[in-house]
Amino acid sequence: MRAAALDALSKDQRKQLAAYAEIMSRGTGSEGNDFLQEAFARWLRSPKPVEGRDQTCNFLRGAIKSIRSNAFRHEQVVRRYEGVRAIAEEGEDEDPLDQAADPTASTAGLLFVQQLYDLCDDEEVQLLIMAQADNATPAEIQAEFGWDERKYKAVQKKKRRLVIRLTLEGKLI
Repeated sequence: MRAAALDALSKDQRKQLAAYAEIMSRGTGSEGNDFLQEAFARWLRSPKPVEGRDQTCNFLRGAIKSIRSNAFRHEQVVRRYEGVRAIAEEGEDEDPLDQAADPTASTAGLLFVQQLYDLCDDEEVQLLIMAQADNATPAEIQAEFGWDERKYKAVQKKKRRLVIRLTLEGKLI
């Protein structure tokens, strides 16, 4: 009976619902068709009595609006607990993570450097750690190891990501 009510929707009502779902899905990361299909699923599960095409159409519009609200609420909850990860736009060369402060720069102490060195499996990163512990400048490091600027930045990025990962895992103090 509920499926028959969906089939009874006019062509214009279907077009309006599809357009409404498309508009409501903007900014949510989902597509309008996903919203529309979820609204149909809600209609099929609903205990609300079938009264006619217009009431079915109104129910579907309300369901689409509710789905959009739920998507934004979910995004807010995730952002509150996990934060927002900056991502590079397409075509950008630099990752926003590279622009973040180096977590090791503010963490002084030989113990930290030793822990990082011991937990690292990458020889290049170990070389960088030791050179930076000796207060070598980027130019000195590049000259000593024969790295160009691109190579230096790549190793620096590997080191930064390693520090972040190890810190999140609780392996670094």
